[in-house]
Amino acid sequence: MHSHLEGKCMRSRFFQTAAATLLSFGLAAGASAHSIWVEREGDGAHIYFGEFDENLREGSPGLLDRLKPEAKVAGSDKALKIDKQATFFAVAGPLGKDDSIVAETISVNERRGDKPTKVLNRLAARYVADFKEQAPVNTLDIVPAGKPGLFKVFYQGKPLAKAKAELIAESGWKREFKTDEQGAFEAPLPWRGGYVIEVSHTDATPGKLGEEAYDSARSASTLFVRVADGMQGPPQPPVTTPKR
Repeated sequence: MHSHLEGKCMRSRFFQTAAATLLSFGLAAGASAHSIWVEREGDGAHIYFGEFDENLREGSPGLLDRLKPEAKVAGSDKALKIDKQATFFAVAGPLGKDDSIVAETISVNERRGDKPTKVLNRLAARYVADFKEQAPVNTLDIVPAGKPGLFKVFYQGKPLAKAKAELIAESGWKREFKTDEQGAFEAPLPWRGGYVIEVSHTDATPGKLGEEAYDSARSASTLFVRVADGMQGPPQPPVTTPKR
């Protein structure tokens, strides 16, 4: 009996781990997928992969190894140098204190089912130092629109109407918004500290990434901004890095 229960527990843990891996890459229907986000650190920046609300950051060896992000300063075509570390990608280069940094990683994955399909998965991120108006760069992009708390969402350079945007404070507090016809929404930023805005979008248009064909595309994008004014917020959860 004891052996039977141990086997059952091991199978349960296996399927939980497998499910978590699928969810993290948006390969399961209705999944709340992992995202990437960019934070400034000293003279450079870090690209994290995980769940901002839980302060969960994937590591290497592990799921971080599946990403191959590229980054640049918004408005520049010159790529920034990226080095993979234990729990993030370090971004280095000539960075000004007010520069907005954009990053993106793209892959094609097979979604299994009655009819297997190929999905282009695009994870994107943007860091901004302030709320001055910015032009979209990433395929799915969230940009500040000129005043604190006002943002716009663009897909392929055009305003994305009726998109769901999730605002997350570093404490884990969340609120959802919907963009208007101009892709805009306004959100409160009550506390000092870091905030991430997450938006996802599915496009049923088939295409190719190089020579690899895909049936549809799923994009997920974030914007990170740090607010200096406001109330002292709830504490941030401790950093966790799962063993994969």
